[in-house]
Amino acid sequence: MASPAVPIVFGGLIVWSIYRRVRRNIGRQKLHPRRIITSIVIFCAISILIFSMSKNANVLLAFSGGLLLGAALGFAGLRLTKFDTTDEGHFYTPNTYIGGALSLLLVGRMLYRFWQLQSVSATQNFPALMQSPLTCFIIGLTFGYYLVYYIGLFVHTHDKKPPGA
Repeated sequence: MASPAVPIVFGGLIVWSIYRRVRRNIGRQKLHPRRIITSIVIFCAISILIFSMSKNANVLLAFSGGLLLGAALGFAGLRLTKFDTTDEGHFYTPNTYIGGALSLLLVGRMLYRFWQLQSVSATQNFPALMQSPLTCFIIGLTFGYYLVYYIGLFVHTHDKKPPGA
């Protein structure tokens, strides 16, 4: 029998990651080029994994459509982002509504899927976690948004002169 600490630790990690994601959508943020590059690499790697591991055409189409629509939202998010440079460094203030809505949509869908998978009895066919086209669309939407948004932030950091120059 599994230890009761495992779900508690796993749940705590999920809550912490959600908090971090929501926190990055609120208020003025300092631009960290290395952190941005790391995020871009992670989102690209996970996207490639999803494409390579999925054999269902509907899931691939849903994920691709989500990426495209998310990319369009990423461009809109960049246009609504406020940038400023001070002696302390480069800063940006993201649009709270787009990032917050995407985060809530993704978290809500994940919670629904986990609840749905919990309610499946052992005698029924157990649905695969990443075989729902709607879930993959929402994941693609989020990934497309953040890929374009982070690439735009990275480009913006290199368009500016260092503070105090």
